[in-house]
Amino acid sequence: MPSHHCFASLRLLAATATLLLGPAVHAQAPIKIGEINSYKALPQNLVPYKQGWLLAQEEINAAGGVLGRKLETVFRDDNGNPGDAVRVAEELLARENVEMLAGVTLSHVGLALTDFAKQRKVFFLASGPLSDKVVWDNGNRYTYRLRSGTYALSASVIGEAIKLKKKRWALIYPN
Repeated sequence: MPSHHCFASLRLLAATATLLLGPAVHAQAPIKIGEINSYKALPQNLVPYKQGWLLAQEEINAAGGVLGRKLETVFRDDNGNPGDAVRVAEELLARENVEMLAGVTLSHVGLALTDFAKQRKVFFLASGPLSDKVVWDNGNRYTYRLRSGTYALSASVIGEAIKLKKKRWALIYPN
């Protein structure tokens, strides 16, 4: 994912931090974000994503951070596994004292963390899962998805598909 996607993610997290944390927070302590993703399973996508994230974080911090606090991100790998993602999220909250969660590329992992966010009442910015269940069927007030889902993506191409006058169509995607 390009760095502008990461910058958008961090800007949204910064705005959320402003709303959630308010001015009464400790001015010196960094805002810790727990970022969970399938780094080992999808290195071709997630190495540039992480580099973009770190670049965006550096720019935000150089401009004074958020509410006078620097952003600090703790990255963890979910191994493409929902159970691992929930375990890692729990560790990030309990041991690393993160204030919010972000990331996830795969929909089945995103669904698990959407439920976790609801149970733990912690903000989760789902940056990559396309499943509409993340925000529709299984959505909650603690989860926000950054990208368009499968419905919007399908709707965006249907006009061109109709022009081709084909009788049968198939959508194939791995997750």
